[in-house]
This record gives sequence, structure tokens and C-alpha cells, in this order.
Amino acid sequence: MAEHKMEMAKALVSIKNGVITVLAEPKIRHCPLRASIYGYNEENCGTVEETLRLHIDKLGMYGPNRILESEDMPVSFGASETLSDAMIDGLVDAAVVVCEGAGTVLVHTPKVLQAVGAHMTGLLSTEPIREIQEGLQKKGCHLLADDSTIDQVDGFRKAVELGYRKVAVTITGQRAHEGSCIRDMAKNLGVQPLILAVHTTGISEKEAQILADSCDVVWACASRAVRMVIGKLAKLQIGVSIPVFALTLEGKRLVLNRALHFNQNLVIHRAYLPYLPEDKQPKPLI
Repeated sequence: MAEHKMEMAKALVSIKNGVITVLAEPKIRHCPLRASIYGYNEENCGTVEETLRLHIDKLGMYGPNRILESEDMPVSFGASETLSDAMIDGLVDAAVVVCEGAGTVLVHTPKVLQAVGAHMTGLLSTEPIREIQEGLQKKGCHLLADDSTIDQVDGFRKAVELGYRKVAVTITGQRAHEGSCIRDMAKNLGVQPLILAVHTTGISEKEAQILADSCDVVWACASRAVRMVIGKLAKLQIGVSIPVFALTLEGKRLVLNRALHFNQNLVIHRAYLPYLPEDKQPKPLI
């Protein structure tokens, strides 16, 4: 059976044949976002396993019965929520994302994008699940490779080859170099990508600077380096506990478009960035 390895609350986890094995304890003791969604005030191996079991039981993740369309938006300003709204409004016509059982996937419909990305976290490697791959293809998605390869650079190249021009790509902080590669490739191809960095906890200041030089939007997660390096360069911050930093005009447009769709009250005001109330940050920042 397929095995999937990921990080959650900076714990290393393996899922194989429905069996969840937490290989290393979470390095994050408290995450405000996970506390608000799942009610965990303190993270441990049990909270990580419980979250993944919920994803498996309710959403069919990591197995053949995975849900592949969703309108549920659990995170106020998550990457999938932001891109789904951008796709609805024509700011993005395709997104290169990652899905367990399929690897790098090119998605062009908001409901599929939201289903794939809403609860996906820190996928490091994955193996093929035929039902997921076939299900995505039936919904018009393109797979980079049958072996579930994760390669966002090649995914971007394939999207352009297929004729898409408003292409968004999600990368992880641990693969910051992909942002630079995509940006260089885009210049040669004559297109302007939108690059969004997620899962940044634990990256170095050097990696944060690479993201700052190549990305449009970066999620701070529990990263000290993102807050200190990218936060100071941001043109816009939304959220204070898990800040989302927009670094370009295009990034600001994505984030503000999500704000237009967001159906709860917001306060927008001038501030020196980053704006980081100490009592609202994840613990520890790493």
C-alpha cells in the first residue's frame, strides 16, 4: 500500500495503509490556528494522530475514497482558500499544487483546488493511489507524473505548455529554491507566475531571503525567520497569529481578493510590519 510522509506541527509522520505513525514528536507546542480549528491548546503525538485520523475518516484522505470537491473553507486566509477565490474571479486560471497519492497536480477548478489543499499539510513524499489519480483526471486535472513525483518547477512548466498563463504555484519553505527556479523559467517563457510559499516552519534566514526574492505571498506558520526577514519587506500583512505576508502588488491583489470574499468582519489599518502581538504567536517560533 502507498506510504505518505509529512510534517504536522513540525512532527514527522508516516501514513501507510491507513496506519498513522508519528515518527518524531511535534516541535511546536501551541499553534493558534490548530487551536481554533481542532481545539488543541497543547500539541503532542496524540493531537497529531487525532487530526490525521479525522482527515482520513471524514475526508477519505490518504486512501481511495478521498473527497475531491469541496466548498468548505476552514482557514480564513489559507492558501487554497485564497487561490480558490482568485480562480473564481479570473485572477488565476490554473494552480500547481500537491496532493497525496498524486504528487504535483495542475488544477483549474475552485472546488477541486479547495478539496485538495484545505487540509493538506507539509507533504514530504507520497506514493500513487490509483483512485485519487483517476478521480483528479476525471475532474480535468493534469498529473505531473504517474509515480506521484513532487516537483513544482516541472509542474509550472507543464502548466505553461498546456497553454495556461495565469499560473499560481505553491511551494514549501524547505524547497525555497523552487521559487527562484520558477521565476527564472517564467522569464524565458514570457509569463508571470504567482508563487505562494506555505509550510515555512523551521526554515533558515537564508531560505527566508530566497522566498522574499521570489514569492508573491508567504505564510509565516511558526517560522521566526519568515517573521523577521519577510515581515519587514512585506507590502501587506493579514492575520496576526499566523501572518500572511504579501510581497508584491500581485500578491496584495490575491490577499485582498480573498478579503472581498471573506464573510466575517475585518479591520484594516496602517502599521509598521511585521505586526506580531506576542501573546498570539505560536510557541515556540523556530
